[in-house]
Amino acid sequence: MTNDAPRLADRVRDLAAPTTFGRVLGAPPEGAIALTSGSPDVSLLPSAEIATAAATVLADPVRRARSLDYAGRPGSAELREWIGAREGVDPSRVLITNGALHAISVSLRATVNPGDVLVVESPLYPLALSAAQLTGAQIETVPTDAHGLDVDALEEKLVGGLRPAAVYLVPDFQNPSGAVLSARRRARLVDLAERYGFVVVSDNPYAPLRWAGERIPDLDAGSDRVIRANTFSKVIGPGLRLGWLVLPEWAYPGAIDLRARTDQHPSSLTQEIVAEIVVRRGLFDEIAARATAEYAVRAQALIGALREGLGDAVDVAVPEGGLFAWAKLTRVGADDLAEELADRGILVNPGSQFSPPGTATADTLARVRMTFARHDAETLRAAAVRIAQAHADLEGTRR
Repeated sequence: MTNDAPRLADRVRDLAAPTTFGRVLGAPPEGAIALTSGSPDVSLLPSAEIATAAATVLADPVRRARSLDYAGRPGSAELREWIGAREGVDPSRVLITNGALHAISVSLRATVNPGDVLVVESPLYPLALSAAQLTGAQIETVPTDAHGLDVDALEEKLVGGLRPAAVYLVPDFQNPSGAVLSARRRARLVDLAERYGFVVVSDNPYAPLRWAGERIPDLDAGSDRVIRANTFSKVIGPGLRLGWLVLPEWAYPGAIDLRARTDQHPSSLTQEIVAEIVVRRGLFDEIAARATAEYAVRAQALIGALREGLGDAVDVAVPEGGLFAWAKLTRVGADDLAEELADRGILVNPGSQFSPPGTATADTLARVRMTFARHDAETLRAAAVRIAQAHADLEGTRR
């Protein structure tokens, strides 16, 4: 018999948050305007279509039985065929996952060993970094700019001897910056992956939310070095927890084996409902376009009001899609402004939350991320007025 206290396994107990993302700044009063969530607006999600689809599925004895039973590990054959056609690959390369973060985790754990080097863009989506921790990899950052991952900087590191197992990035409307990786950089990145022997994990959930500019095809899935991760969360709803992977043939068995050892398969009912919406009724693009038109209005409202209220104290571009405004402050610190705003009931994410400790550039540290997805244009303009006032008061105390 032992008197030792119970404890968590080392793999859990020794985990530390890789960034400060998600940490609440201050105690906002009731009625705060949160510009922090990367989620779509629930009011713009297809609730009526989901309700109709669910009723249709459950009214059909065959589909009802299928939706309440165990399913195959790869996921719904209907959905895999639809995704395969959309992605331009054979459905045998498609694996349905429980959302995009699950897809990222499976792809990284299937291709990266403990001690390997994993390259991530900086700034980056912090929860992807949390998933990457479970691989035991060493994290190496490469900066981004207005055109996405700096492929020149990556190539310099490769020429200098860096040998990553994988590179992770968000190519379209990157979180947090909203940048879009140029077509030229996409092609060069795949070429580098093939020359230096690493895998590229392309996480692309915001691609359907484009309202301006020309669509750029995702990284070439014809390369056996490219893995694509995606999700239905931003268009149909994050609560459905349904995403997918497009994997090279060599990586598929390992990913399926990982899936078998964790969750077995996605929700059978959710898959049937989504298949009814996107496969049988063909509504995915219509639903995406409906929401995207409103996000365009909201982006213009927030960014226009910020420019009006802050003038040359802020530098912020209007994105061509996605959910985020990435504003650069020229007179006050981003962390200071975020703290001041939290006390006034406005929540934003300072740029310091989007890079591993000690790796953020001066540009990133001068930024705040604000989402325009969750509030209507009037609320966003009101938030911008309060942001401008907080900025003026903060700047006044430093004179």
